Amino acid sequence: MVKENKQSTYTRIIDAALVLFNEEGERNTSTNHIAAHLNISPGNLYYHFRNKDEIIVQLFKRYSEDLLSYLHDAKLPAGVCDAIDYMSGVYDIMWRYRFLFNDVNTLLARSAELLGEHNNFTQAKVSPLLVNLLARLNSLGIMQADEIAMNDLALNMWVITKYWFDFDGSIHGRAKLTEDSKVRGIQRTLSLLRPYLRKEYLDEFDSTMNKLLAESSRILKKTAESE
Repeated sequence: MVKENKQSTYTRIIDAALVLFNEEGERNTSTNHIAAHLNISPGNLYYHFRNKDEIIVQLFKRYSEDLLSYLHDAKLPAGVCDAIDYMSGVYDIMWRYRFLFNDVNTLLARSAELLGEHNNFTQAKVSPLLVNLLARLNSLGIMQADEIAMNDLALNMWVITKYWFDFDGSIHGRAKLTEDSKVRGIQRTLSLLRPYLRKEYLDEFDSTMNKLLAESSRILKKTAESE
């Protein structure tokens, strides 16, 4: 029974930290803020985590597990629209953990453990799965790229995806991200595919990209009206 209560508190701390980091910003949220949010003592929190960075490492592990599960289980696309849905799923997961990507390098510089987790996740796990996505589009005749191009493209797509929220937030001068940023990220990442698409798929691709941009504008307008 004691073990169950301990696990419950441990999980509640991680859950609360995710909410506060996303909404208030990781830099603006201390362990005392997290404890107050949960109505527990700071000492209770420190029983489970020695510092804030330990909580962040656990959130990164949770994010990694969620994304890898999606990439393993999601059906590989059979067309242009499917590819967009596939990438939308990636961004949906990253949006749930968006604080991790507001200032990636600062977080990595603070924690050797987080840096190790991050490098292993990117190099050994994510990149090969993105290559699988591109190989699928290649085999269907939707795009044309050799092995070197697919490896380079997979890495470039991941670089844009990983740093998108930080970049987009700085361009739009926002301390707090809104969901239009996610839609623009999907569009920008997938734009890397265009030079490799066969001509017969370009019109469909361009039309779908324009719809994404229109969706981003709609969300941005709605956000501005509610502020």
